[in-house]
Amino acid sequence: MKKPQQPTVLATFRLANNVLTHIDGNVYRIDREQAKNIDLDSISTQVINLINSYLDEYYPQNNIVVSFDSIVSTENCADVPLNTLILAESESSKGISENIKNELCSVVTKFVEDVLTNRGDIFATNNPGAKDIFTPDKSDFINEYSKNFIIKYKGKSISKPFVCVIPGEKNTHIPVQGAFKSPVTKSPDDKDDETFFAHSDGSKGSDLLVFLKRVGTTNKLVSGPSKEYIAEKYSYTQIAAAALASTSPLVKVVSYEKIDAKGKTISYIKDIFQASAEDLGEFELELTN
Repeated sequence: MKKPQQPTVLATFRLANNVLTHIDGNVYRIDREQAKNIDLDSISTQVINLINSYLDEYYPQNNIVVSFDSIVSTENCADVPLNTLILAESESSKGISENIKNELCSVVTKFVEDVLTNRGDIFATNNPGAKDIFTPDKSDFINEYSKNFIIKYKGKSISKPFVCVIPGEKNTHIPVQGAFKSPVTKSPDDKDDETFFAHSDGSKGSDLLVFLKRVGTTNKLVSGPSKEYIAEKYSYTQIAAAALASTSPLVKVVSYEKIDAKGKTISYIKDIFQASAEDLGEFELELTN
């Protein structure tokens, strides 16, 4: 008889409120209202759907299934939090490799951070290392789930804050509080999409930033420092980085501008491609150091 594999914990959603009241001896009363958390249920369900789809897409041969379970610990009778665990189990005798476990933990981290308003604009994250392991295709796959969640919940306030704990060498604690992110919508003051050529001046993947020096109508780069753009997809930052590292940093860009609530104009990259001097047509690009 095959020995069952120990489930792998990918994340723990910890409801900070005490859900049990100690009565006497081993007897506790369950506070059903405290144990309810619609927002925790929503985000944990979407995380499970995302990871199962991610595994079907990229690791179908590993036979890994993701589910959740709820547990309490009575180690401290005065504080008994409710923990919802995201668990991964494999039917393979080899179990789940450390690399896949770390990747799935990063999927959870990226998704949770992406849908919170206090984590920056579009899909920014304050965890620079988390995204580096993803290919552009995988990153876009996760982004699609994040976008769908953001569209569904549209800035909904989080009524009962909780904490998402991602295991690792050092556990990552993500406070889930405030509100979910609102979809990016165009206002009447937003400008139409614009297509232009530019030199890539690098990118900052952790903040989804791309830096560009635009090619002007005089066949030369616009003078002054590079301009900052927010990329709609993480893969765009990789394209900009690859262009900078190549023999020609030229890229073709589709961008638009949006005016935020404070009246500040923010530039976004809707699409970006590596380009060559021939793509400029009549322009003669003057490469600079």
